[in-house]
Amino acid sequence: MALIKFQDILKLAKPYRPQLYKFLSFNILTSIFNVVSIGMVIPFLKVIFRKNPEIIPTEFSYNPVEFISFLDYKISLVIQDLGQFNALIYFSGGIIIAFFLKNISLYFSFFNLAFVRSAVVRDIRERIYNHILKLPLNYFNKEKRGDTLSRFTNDVKEVEWSLLGVIELYFKHPVAIMIPLVSLFVISYQLTFFVLIVLPISGYLISRVGKRLKNAAQAGQEKMAEVLSHLEESLHGIKIIKAFGAGKNKEERFKALNDDHFIQMVKLHRKEFLASPLSEFMASLVMSAILVFSGYLILKTDSPLQPEFLIGYIAMFSQLIPPAKAISEAFFRLKKGAASLDRINEILAAEVEKDRSGLPAPVFASTIKLNDVSFAYGDGPLVLKNISLTINKGDTVALVGSSGGGKSTLADLIPRFHELGSGTITIDGQDISKMELNSLRAMMGIVTQDAILFNDTAANNIKMGDFYLSGDQLINAAKVANAHEFVRELPESYNTNLGEKGMNLSGGQRQRMSIARAVAKEPPILILDEATSALDTESEKMVQEALEKVMQNRTSIVIAHRLSTIQNAHKIVVLDKGEIAEEGTHTELIAKGGIYKKLVDLQTFE
Repeated sequence: MALIKFQDILKLAKPYRPQLYKFLSFNILTSIFNVVSIGMVIPFLKVIFRKNPEIIPTEFSYNPVEFISFLDYKISLVIQDLGQFNALIYFSGGIIIAFFLKNISLYFSFFNLAFVRSAVVRDIRERIYNHILKLPLNYFNKEKRGDTLSRFTNDVKEVEWSLLGVIELYFKHPVAIMIPLVSLFVISYQLTFFVLIVLPISGYLISRVGKRLKNAAQAGQEKMAEVLSHLEESLHGIKIIKAFGAGKNKEERFKALNDDHFIQMVKLHRKEFLASPLSEFMASLVMSAILVFSGYLILKTDSPLQPEFLIGYIAMFSQLIPPAKAISEAFFRLKKGAASLDRINEILAAEVEKDRSGLPAPVFASTIKLNDVSFAYGDGPLVLKNISLTINKGDTVALVGSSGGGKSTLADLIPRFHELGSGTITIDGQDISKMELNSLRAMMGIVTQDAILFNDTAANNIKMGDFYLSGDQLINAAKVANAHEFVRELPESYNTNLGEKGMNLSGGQRQRMSIARAVAKEPPILILDEATSALDTESEKMVQEALEKVMQNRTSIVIAHRLSTIQNAHKIVVLDKGEIAEEGTHTELIAKGGIYKKLVDLQTFE
C-alpha cells in the first residue's frame, strides 16, 4: 500500500523530470562536498593530537584497512612538508571552501525543488477546478461545498508536503546516506556493518508509530470539511440567521464541530510530533552503541582505527542522522498526504458530463419533442413520469404546477444538465443525447430565479466567455434587457466590477443583467426558470418588459410562478406529481375548470 502511494504521489511531479534531475545532481554535489568538508577535519585533528606523527611508508591498496594506513601516511607527509601551523591553515581553508561549495550546491538543489512543488500544486488545483466544471449538476446536489473547498485547500497543501517528502526520499536522502556510508566503510568496515545491523531495528520501531497516522489525518480533514461547510452556509445565510435570531444556535453548532476538529487534530499532532523525538532518541542509542563498539575495536583488536579517524567517523555518521530522521518524517507525511490524495481523487474520479459522440447540434428549424420521458435523481423515486410534449419553433410554452411537480427538472433535461432515465428528447428529429454538449447549449439562453453574477465587470458578466462579442452587440443585449441605463450610470460604466455575486446591484438589476447575458448569445431557444418570482412589483415590471422583448421571435420555455405573466403563452403545461395533468392555452384551461383554474383562482384571491 505504501509503495503504491509513494509512486502515486511521485507521479504528480513526472512532467518536471528535468528539474528533478537537476535537484538530484545538486544533491550529489552537496553530499560529496559535505563528506569532503568533514574529511578535512581528520588531518586537522591529526596535527593537534600527534604533534610529531610517525611516518611509516605504506603502499596504496583497495583493501579498506590498508587504505586507511596509506591515507594516514599521505597526511603525515603533507604535515611534514608544510609544517604543523601552515598545515592547520591549509586544512582550515580547505574546510571553508568545501562548506562553501556544499551550501552553494544545497541552494541550487532547493532552487529546483521550489519550482517542482509550486508547479505540482498549481497543476492539482487546475485539475480539480477544471474537473469540477465538467461534473453534472446532481454531483453538487449531493456534496457539501465546504467539503469541496476543504479538498481544494487543506488536502492540496497536505499533498504538497507529502510530495516534498517523497521527492526527498527518492532524490535526496539516498544520496545523503550512500555517499557518507561509502566513506564509513572505507574508514572501518567492521564498525559500519555493526551500524547497519542496529539502524533497521530503530527504523522498525519508528514505522510502527506511523500506521495509525493516516486514519487520524483523514478524520481530521473530514472534520475540517464540516467546519468549512458550516462556515460557508453561515456566510451565505447571514441575513436569515440575523432575522430569526439564530446566532446562538449557530454558535453552538459551530463550537461542537470546531471542538470535534480540535480533538482530532490534537490526536493527529501528538502522533505526528512523536516522529522527531522518537527518531532522535533511537539515534542516540545507535550513537552510544557505536562508541562502545569503536572503543572495543581500538582497545581490543589490531584495527588501524586512530582517534582522529574515529572522530571523523562519528562526524560523518552524524550526517546520516538528518536524512534518516527525514525519512521517518517523510513516512509520516506520506500517511497524511495519502489520506488527502484519496480525498482529491474522489473528486477527480467523479463521472463528468457525457459527450457521447460529439455531433454538432442542428440549426433549430421546427420542433423540440419530448417522447415518453421519465427521470429520477439517482436511486430516488421518479420525478418525471412518461412526459410527451411538442414545442414548436417560435412558441412560448409555460410550465406551471405546485412546488415539486417537476417543472425545473423538465427544463434542465433539455440542455442536458441531467441525463435521461428513459425516453428521448429530440430537436428537429435529432436526439440531444448524441449532440456535442457545448453545441447543444449554445442554442439556449437560460435565466434562472437566482440571478448568478460573478466578481467581474459588467461587460464580462454579459459576455460570459464570449470574447468575440462586439461592443455594439453587448450594448444592444443590455438595451433589450432594460439594463443599459443603470449600467451606464455605474462608476466605470460597463467596466465596473459588480462585486461578489453581483452584490453591488439590486435584485432587479441583477436579474436584468442575467437576461442581457442570455440575449447576448442570440439563442433560438430561451429557458426562463421563475425569472421574476423573487422580485418586488416595480422590479418585476421592468424585468417582465425585458422578458417580453427577449421572447419575441424566440422559442421560449417559461417556468412560471406568477400565472399572470404567462396568460399569452401559446401553450401552458400543468405538471402534477411528475405527470402532465393538463395542456392548452390560458383560455382553454380556464374553461376546463381543473388544476390550472384552481391555481389562477388561488393567486387571484391572494
